[in-house]
Amino acid sequence: MRRRGALAVVGLLLLAVACETVPITGRSQVVLFSEQQMSQLADQHHVQFMNEARAKNALVTPSDAQMAPTLAIVDRVGRRIVEAAGLANRYRWEITLVRVNQANAFVRPNGKIVVYTGILPAAKNEAGLAAVLGHEVGHVTAHHSAERLSHSMLAQVGVQAANAAVAAYDPRYAPITGAVLGFGVQYGAILPYNRAHESEADHLGILYMAKAGYDPAESIALWERMEAGGGPKQPEFMSTHPNPATRRAQLREWLPEAQRYHQNRSLPLPSR
Repeated sequence: MRRRGALAVVGLLLLAVACETVPITGRSQVVLFSEQQMSQLADQHHVQFMNEARAKNALVTPSDAQMAPTLAIVDRVGRRIVEAAGLANRYRWEITLVRVNQANAFVRPNGKIVVYTGILPAAKNEAGLAAVLGHEVGHVTAHHSAERLSHSMLAQVGVQAANAAVAAYDPRYAPITGAVLGFGVQYGAILPYNRAHESEADHLGILYMAKAGYDPAESIALWERMEAGGGPKQPEFMSTHPNPATRRAQLREWLPEAQRYHQNRSLPLPSR
């Protein structure tokens, strides 16, 4: 019992030390991994990704006469968003355009931006692309990758501990207990946190795009186009992302705040 109590105290101290605050939104979060750790992990993934893209001849380069103008636009929008977010000197930013017919873009926690050509029709224009990249850079600002990894680790430890306790009481119940706990953690904690992260990145992103000089109202139009071009949809509680209607409603709430930065780009971003 004493050992359990000591472990509980250590766990609480660890969580207290690991608590951080997300810029702008002011949300408290638990992050158990440092920026350096996440950057090293992201470096490994990015090297593998780039090698695979080169092997498929999928990387768009300035020597591609047909796609060079599009690459220049993606690069310009990305760098303006990074500058607006105040992160230009924080990471070694690289922006890559890849020929993949998928409506996707992502930014790794080491500052590597990847845009798939399949997102460009939905983005439609520079402001739409700014909404996409503002959202993705928002994930970096808020350390969402580190937070999600932390949640996953803590959830796994919690399920294992609970399962072990049940097994010690009556081993017959251990298999079903582990399955039920895993299901509950997935739908009751992991997915809701993921959706909250996506909404938070939307909030940060609409401010970044506005401060970068792009009309923040285009973020709402982007999700109208994304929904129109989307495939089958699953219930929101089963998804890692809020549904498009939810995202549009939230963006409308944040639009007046974002418009202030669009009208006066010299305004400093809020600090909470």
